[in-house]
Amino acid sequence: MKNLPVNVLLFIFSISLNALGNSFMIIADLGSAPWTAAGQNLETVLPFSVGVCIILLNLFSFILSRLMKVQFTLGLVIKSLALAFAFGLSIDLFMYLHHKIYVPENIWVRGLYLLIGINLVALALCIYFQASDVYLPPDYLLKAFGERMNNYSIGNIVFMSIPISISLVIMLFHRHVTGLGIGTVLCMFGMGLLLDFYNRRIVIQQAPKPKTYSA
Repeated sequence: MKNLPVNVLLFIFSISLNALGNSFMIIADLGSAPWTAAGQNLETVLPFSVGVCIILLNLFSFILSRLMKVQFTLGLVIKSLALAFAFGLSIDLFMYLHHKIYVPENIWVRGLYLLIGINLVALALCIYFQASDVYLPPDYLLKAFGERMNNYSIGNIVFMSIPISISLVIMLFHRHVTGLGIGTVLCMFGMGLLLDFYNRRIVIQQAPKPKTYSA
């Protein structure tokens, strides 16, 4: 119980850090994490900000999880959705600050922003998965796919295909690439390595956690 206040603060910090990292990747415009990229593409067809679109995708994840017979308590649903709202609105806040302060055009600076963003997200997820047992809705969806297929590797492929498919369908109609790029590839294949790196160096009171991240 004595560790609870510290874990709560770390959890809040990790959500803010995750949103900041995603905002760096969006500003870099070299490819975002799959679910964030889907939010960027939804922003092009809906009258909402990218943060609000990410919130909608989180709601969609919860609905899919429920259709897959995942059982949630009312308290967990409320906490997870509150977390999704905080995450999405934090992305909007950091995007606003980026546009007020500086948006790089030089490709090398954008590449630096991308690397900063990926590392911030990895660091945030390392803290996030250790500091709490309440997660963003997409994490529960991944767990549902992993358990349904008895294989988290295959489950993760199906899980990632959902936001990528959303992005591809929208891009097909708009004929403009948004959100997908080298950053998306790095997130899909390099985030696990970064998580291992930070997990070896940061140890917090353990909590049950899904075997992936979300963004």
